[in-house]
Amino acid sequence: MTCELWQQAISARIDDEDLGVEPRLLEAHLAGCADCRRFEAAAEMGRRTARMQVAPPMPDLSRPITKLNAAADRAASWSIPRVLLAVIAADVFWFAFRDLLTAADDGSTAHDARHLGAFSIAYAVGLVVVVVRPARARTMLPVAAVLAGALLITAVIDLLNGNVPLLGEATHLPELISVFLIWLLAVPSRRRADKQQQPSDRRLHAA
Repeated sequence: MTCELWQQAISARIDDEDLGVEPRLLEAHLAGCADCRRFEAAAEMGRRTARMQVAPPMPDLSRPITKLNAAADRAASWSIPRVLLAVIAADVFWFAFRDLLTAADDGSTAHDARHLGAFSIAYAVGLVVVVVRPARARTMLPVAAVLAGALLITAVIDLLNGNVPLLGEATHLPELISVFLIWLLAVPSRRRADKQQQPSDRRLHAA
């Protein structure tokens, strides 16, 4: 047998394939052939080098994914909760802005009214952000829940003490309703999630 045949058997053994010769005959040949031993060492080194190659650089997909997420927000269908939330945001903004302009200048009472009006305007802006970007609903939900809880507790206390009539507390209903609407957007139904997922999948395949 020539060394070419033995070297084919060496390559087959390295690749876990059929040697084509008896293993003991191959070992006997390697014991007496320096060229085949060098061939075996080079082949083993080449295989280890191939296994330890540096992984090719992966492209940074964070920016395209962020853009796709923003596009999905803008393309989200206008559902009833979003429309109602937009109406409530406008209502909260209007009454808060009116309170800021009409607060009487009578010391601490006017100061407190302006502070409350400024906070209400900030809350209305937060609702508008959720209307425009429904994916922000999860971020807004804790703020809305705390606000609604505080309004509800203080309203019950004031009603029990007779400080404020029931009709006066009804002005806080929009804030309470907004919590429910934000929750609907933060925890979408399966049907709504499937509708939003399909356009996103098409954009990812197109990219």
